Amino acid sequence: MPYVGDAAEIAARAAVSRARPSRIKIAACATGLVGWILFMVSVRLVAGLLRVPGADNLPMYFHRGVKRFFNLKVSHAGELCRAAPVLYVCNHVSYLDVFVLGSVLPGSFIAKSEVAGWPVFGKLANFQNTLFFERNSRRAADQIKVMQGRLNDHKSLIFFPEGTSTTGDIVEPFRSSLFAAADMDPPVLIQPVSVAYTEYRGKPMSQAERDYYAWYLPMTFLGHFLNALGLGAAGVQVTFHEPVTIGDFESRKACAAHCEDAVRRGLLAGLAGQSQVVPKPGRTA
Repeated sequence: MPYVGDAAEIAARAAVSRARPSRIKIAACATGLVGWILFMVSVRLVAGLLRVPGADNLPMYFHRGVKRFFNLKVSHAGELCRAAPVLYVCNHVSYLDVFVLGSVLPGSFIAKSEVAGWPVFGKLANFQNTLFFERNSRRAADQIKVMQGRLNDHKSLIFFPEGTSTTGDIVEPFRSSLFAAADMDPPVLIQPVSVAYTEYRGKPMSQAERDYYAWYLPMTFLGHFLNALGLGAAGVQVTFHEPVTIGDFESRKACAAHCEDAVRRGLLAGLAGQSQVVPKPGRTA
């Protein structure tokens, strides 16, 4: 089920927020973003036709450019695991996470099947070889096989085990079924990653300001997207926790629970202006 907030509370917070989207900035950034999208898609098509080495890295450069239009300043804590393939599991605040994480994580996203039909964004998701999955537990076995096919090709994957976006100050329970894709020989590393929207214009971000970055019901997409383009600089902290494998735990569900706890601790530390990298089980921080 999607996360649903209280419309009256959201409106009341917006009334006292320091964040005030600029119409001029919205127009300028929207125009620049369209140009950037057209440019990068053209480059990707040409690179693909000519089989240019390193073309697989273009989506990362694309995301780095997009986050600039949203004025997102990303900082890092911990060490990113680059030993492909890796299954990166992250909390989900909004569609902006895709640009934040896509700018640093060398992998393809797993998204709900509805995204494939979204105007513009469905096509852009294909730009990064996104896997589109139905939210249906009966399809889990087939989805795991598809994931393992990518992992066997040494392609890393990024997914959001909560299955929904949130208010940005909580982590919903992780669904464990797709963690089974990492149960291979040799085992695939799983790295928990926390995403925290922490500052607005250099000061700690209030929930009123975070609502401009977190996207959840009953917020509308287009209005939220345009407002986010018209804001001041926002700080986002991405925390890389120590990688684990399914074999480090007694079960897949125990592995998912550890990752959920690590991501939650990293999120809360980030919101408190700190950083906390959670180690593997059996080790001290």
